[in-house]
Order: sequence, then C-alpha cells, then structure tokens
Amino acid sequence: MIANFRAQGDGRDGRGEGWVREQGPRETEITIVLEESQRSTPVAFSARWKRPTARVVAFSDPLAELVPLVASSAAQGAIFASLSSVCVLDTPALLALAAGAEGRIIKLSVERTPIEMYASSRETMLKLLRSLLDRRTDRRPLRECLFTDGLLPSIDLIEEVPGAVLFQNDLMQFYRQNLWLLDNCASERFLKIIARLPELSDRGVESRIAEKGYARNSWLGSGVEVEGQVESSILFPNVHIKKNTLVSHSIVMNGNRIGSGGEIHTTLVLPFSAELPRAAPNIGDNCSIGSKSSVMKNSDFPEQIRDGLTVVGMDAEIPAGLRIEPGACIGPGVPASLLRKMKLVKKGSSVFKPHSDEPEAREENGRGRR
Repeated sequence: MIANFRAQGDGRDGRGEGWVREQGPRETEITIVLEESQRSTPVAFSARWKRPTARVVAFSDPLAELVPLVASSAAQGAIFASLSSVCVLDTPALLALAAGAEGRIIKLSVERTPIEMYASSRETMLKLLRSLLDRRTDRRPLRECLFTDGLLPSIDLIEEVPGAVLFQNDLMQFYRQNLWLLDNCASERFLKIIARLPELSDRGVESRIAEKGYARNSWLGSGVEVEGQVESSILFPNVHIKKNTLVSHSIVMNGNRIGSGGEIHTTLVLPFSAELPRAAPNIGDNCSIGSKSSVMKNSDFPEQIRDGLTVVGMDAEIPAGLRIEPGACIGPGVPASLLRKMKLVKKGSSVFKPHSDEPEAREENGRGRR
C-alpha cells in the first residue's frame, strides 16, 4: 500500500518544503498494489464501498511499475506499508511525522511494536525504488524485494505513531482478535474502529439459517447458509455449513463450503476461492477438525499456531472422513488427493502441497511435517 500526501497551501513552518503543519489541511492519495495473479481483487474493491478511499491496481511487474507510479505523483511525501499489518493510526500524527522525514527513511512503530510501514519524502522513496530495480537479478515477490531487501536495510530511525495494532501477520492474533468481536461488539473501542470505515455500497446477500440449524453467540457475514450448528464462531461471507455439522470457537473465512456430519473446533479456516461445483464442499462430509480443549503447538510454527489452534490454509481441499488433530496445519492449496492417502493428520504436524519435483508428500527431519 502506498500513501502519497501533499499540503494544500504553503504548509511551511521553517522546517523545509516537505513539512506539513499538524493542523494544516492535507490531500492524501492511497494506492493498493497487488501482484498480477490477484487481478480480480481490484474489481471487488471498486465495488465494495460507495466512495472508495483507495485505488487498487494489479501489476505484472510491481517493482518496475511502481517507479513511474511514484514519479508521476505531485506528492511531497510517501508512506509504504505492507498489508500484513492492520493498524488503527492517528492520521494527523502519521502524516506530520512522514512530512518531517526529509531525506531519511523512517520505520514506524505502533504500541512499541515495529510494523512494516515506512515513511520518507517522495524523492527518497523514488531513489530507493530505482536502485532496487537496477540491482535486481530475478523477479521475486514485491513484498520480499521491496520491504525485506530495500526498505528494511535502509532505515535511519524508528518512530512511534499513536494507534493500535489489530494484528500483524500473526495467525494466532488474527484468530483471537476476530473472536474478541463476539463479546465486545458494543464496546467503545469497536465502535471507534467501525466509525472510521467507509460506507459499503451494498450490504450483500442475506444470510440464511435453516429450520433445524442454529447460530449462537456468533457473527455471520453476508450470503452465509447454516443448515447445521454454529457456536461462538465467526463465518465470513458466502460460507455454507451443511446439516448435522457443528462449528464452534472457529473462524471460517470467505467461500468455504463445509460438508455434513462433521465437527470443527478451535480452527482457523482461511479463504477458499478455487472453482468447484456449487454443491461440492471443499471440506468434505464427516470430517473432524481440531479439538474443544487442547494446548497443542504446531511443530513447524509454534509461535503462530499454538494453544490448540488448528489451521486450514487457503484453497485447501479436505476429503470426506479425514480427522485433523489440534495444532495441525494444512498448507495452502493442498489437494484432496494428497490428504486422501491419510486417515489422520496427527496433532502438531503440518501437511504442505509438494513442489513440482516431489510426486507426493513425505516425512521431513522428524518434525512431524509431511
């Protein structure tokens, strides 16, 4: 994400051309840059809000295409941020700090936690981008080449910005912060966050709970269909829960379709966007995922997946009848054909989609990874 900003009027107080007075008016442009593979996202973003606050672009070569994008702006300063961090920030304080950066690159900190957000003048950022482009030898993901190779080694200092970190590239924190909503949706903190969000253009399709289904102490997004039982959970838009399936203390994200006769406890199910026939579930019938009470850690990601949390990665397909124990991790894109060879994914273990040169999964280093 890039925020370019400039003062309206002279915006000076003796600290140089780039300084923006704390109380002075500002004009801010926000751009979200995505990889080419995510090209459908800009369309979704543009239709999401009545008056979008950011433009969204998908680039085939993001680093190269960032240079003319930043160069064409008339902005005095620029802020680069990774969307791996979600924060609520004091905007005037953020812009004032960035406007005073001059020739330095400043890494920002919120609640004494450094985040992937960097501020500097537009010319300094442009110089860094051109240098990275000249030095690169391969085309790696934008986040890796820009933030890891470019911005992080170039910082001059770290500055604190007033605000709150909602989550920062941490599955455990993401899971807990979502469940926090269930008991705090009327709290002052929640209402302040909601007040800052732009108005939706469409509230979406109504959710439906079947006659024999129920949802207790749960939050349902638009287009959700519940034929089974949901307790103390959050279901993102277009999730379907088939009959006789129980989902408890879990986060099920967009597009997942969960078959009948199963149980899912203390689980984070990441989005499912792959194309399947509408009636076909991506989590099959009679699956058992997670546990009601466990303190198990994942052997590969003990800090990210712990306290009994089970994770099902984006676009993973779970075959009917599979049992996944607590603390396990199913990696993104794992196909049902791979998991069908197993009856059980043991607690604390991980299963990942094999590389093209690996015909099937295998044990690695005795750590429980398959």
